[in-house]
Amino acid sequence: MRKIPVIKIFSSILLLCAAACILQPVMAENGTITIAYRGSGGSYIGETVVFDGRNTYGNTTLIKITGPNLPSDGVQVNNLNAPSGTATSVGVDSDGRWKYVWYASSVPGLEKLQTARYTFTATDSSDSTKSATTSYMLKKPEFYITVSPNPSNPGDYIELIGSAEQGITSAKIEISDTSGTVLHTFTSPVGSSGYMSYGFHGDLVPGQYTVTVSTPSLKDPYRTVMTVVAPESSMTVTGVVTAPVTLDVTGEIPPAPASTTLPARSPVLPATILAALIVSIVFMHGIFRR
Repeated sequence: MRKIPVIKIFSSILLLCAAACILQPVMAENGTITIAYRGSGGSYIGETVVFDGRNTYGNTTLIKITGPNLPSDGVQVNNLNAPSGTATSVGVDSDGRWKYVWYASSVPGLEKLQTARYTFTATDSSDSTKSATTSYMLKKPEFYITVSPNPSNPGDYIELIGSAEQGITSAKIEISDTSGTVLHTFTSPVGSSGYMSYGFHGDLVPGQYTVTVSTPSLKDPYRTVMTVVAPESSMTVTGVVTAPVTLDVTGEIPPAPASTTLPARSPVLPATILAALIVSIVFMHGIFRR
């Protein structure tokens, strides 16, 4: 067997090291964030939609929705009445995956949505530049109802206005609390055009309630959220506070407090005394002369 010179072996090792330094391996990205939906890419407003994705930047993902009749900066997906620019927080598991089930039927402000394509954005909570978006088609159902005013105060007159399928004469309306207990049941007439309207005076305490509307021909009932809030407290008037006067239950008038100023002396009193003294002296003088 022919021996390979040591110099050639050393040269080959040097070439391999040089090649290893030149050919750098492809490095993986530091992080990634994605968002996707499950299903066909569209549904009726109020139906449940599942969103999920990955976020390897941080342990919290923020989700917001933008589109027609919503703030341009987006808004929380679980409260369309929330301040502009806010988002819904979703946790990320140890594998960098997150999942959010959008129960749209119970979302406050759902009546703002209309038939249109909306954008859902997922952003890392610690870095707003790390985000991903997806587009989703929402369609207003032929059967829907809105609550006005919403939110309302206890005792307000509440009107339920909506549209139903043509050909039906009435719709059933139920109002339930967060535990699912039905508090009120109404029957609303439906016009020939499908228009329906029902009003009542609210007697509910502050909180969130679900309004469910159903008809015999409706496969799934339509639901929306009604919010009752406490009325604003009356305005506080700043000024001098006067202590209340306590009345004597006996009807007697309490005596006036004693004055620290001495009463003025009458100017008539000294003259009267002097005249009396003169008369007395004259009278006594007459007696002694006798």
